Amino acid sequence: MRFVCRCGNMLTNQLDPNDTAYYVYSDREWSEFEKKGWIYFLDVPYPQYDVWRCEKCDRIYLFKENKVVKVYKPEE
Repeated sequence: MRFVCRCGNMLTNQLDPNDTAYYVYSDREWSEFEKKGWIYFLDVPYPQYDVWRCEKCDRIYLFKENKVVKVYKPEE
């Protein structure tokens, strides 16, 4: 997928590995994985949101079903 950040930088997750896409889980989600005994990375399901970071301005984008649902901009 490709996405243009508000700063104008083109973000993409087409390369693997990349510095754009992050895997983020809540502590509660991770605890559930541990309870189920999921320790092998292929057993862990994808997180609820896709999280991308712009390398140029450090904005954080949260996507759900390929749509932006939240944007965070650093204060400094």
